[in-house]
Parts: sequence; C-alpha cells; structure tokens
Amino acid sequence: MPPKPILTRRLFQPSLIRNPLTRLQSAPSRHLPQISPVPRRHYAFDPRHRQYNRFQQARVLWKASPAFRAGVVVVGGGITVWIGSNIERVPVSGRLRFNCVSTEYEAELGRIGYQQTMQEFRGEFLSPRDPRHIVVGRVLARLLPASGLKGDWEYHVIDDDDQTNAFVIPG
Repeated sequence: MPPKPILTRRLFQPSLIRNPLTRLQSAPSRHLPQISPVPRRHYAFDPRHRQYNRFQQARVLWKASPAFRAGVVVVGGGITVWIGSNIERVPVSGRLRFNCVSTEYEAELGRIGYQQTMQEFRGEFLSPRDPRHIVVGRVLARLLPASGLKGDWEYHVIDDDDQTNAFVIPG
C-alpha cells in the first residue's frame, strides 16, 4: 500500500509561502476566520494625494512680497549678529560658548543668591573646626588650582543629614 500524503506538505507550497493571506481568502474554511487584507494607508508622498503644503503661504509671500523677503533677511541677519557678538572663549578650557548674560549681572545674581542661602540656613552651618568642614576645604584647595579659576573663594558647609550636595554661587 502506498504511503498516505502528509498534510504538512500542502502548508509549505510556494503559493502559501509567498502570500498566505490570498491563499486563505481563496480557500475559506469553516474553522478559520476570514482574514481581510490590511487597508492601504495613504502617505504624503502618494502622488494621488495633495502635496504636503505647510509652508505654502510663506512660499507665496516670499515670491510676491519684496518687503517679506527684506524682513526675513533683516531678522535673520539680526539674530546672526546677536549670536556672533555673544560668543566668547572660556578661559579655562579654551572652547567657544554662547553667553548673553553680562559679568555684572552674573555677579549681582551671585550676591542675591548668597544672601538668600545665608538667611535660609542661618544657624545650620558647620564650624570651620569641624572635620567635615576641613575635608571640604582640602577638596577645594585641590580643585581650584586644577580649574584655573582665580580669586578668593569662600565656602560654607551646611549641617543637613538629609542632603549630600554641593553648589557654587557665581559672583
């Protein structure tokens, strides 16, 4: 007696491997739900649909209005000059940075921040003889020469067990 054909051979026919959805649709079964093809989505690059026109009004203004073109050039040039005039070289690293805050304003902000911090934590500062204060002083003594920053530095250590943090106030 010849061997019976194995059902799994039919599952791996080339037509099923290429497009299983069409095969299932062409041969419906009572046991399998009908599978419909995924609807085609329409994207902006589809030539049958309108082009993406977000800046269409600006294009019309650019072509029709010399005043609009002049305004764009003036505003763009002004922004370029403002950015270019506020670029400075960092003394420590030598890199360029954008800084639109003057040194005087930065010093004033530092004075205000220092006064606020001193008022907020009044009575919570460690004594300069405290070992933790001495450790912070040693770390600062090693950091300052490595940073290249000059000046007299004043530091305070706040006695707060809930926070372990450090910060610097400019100015």
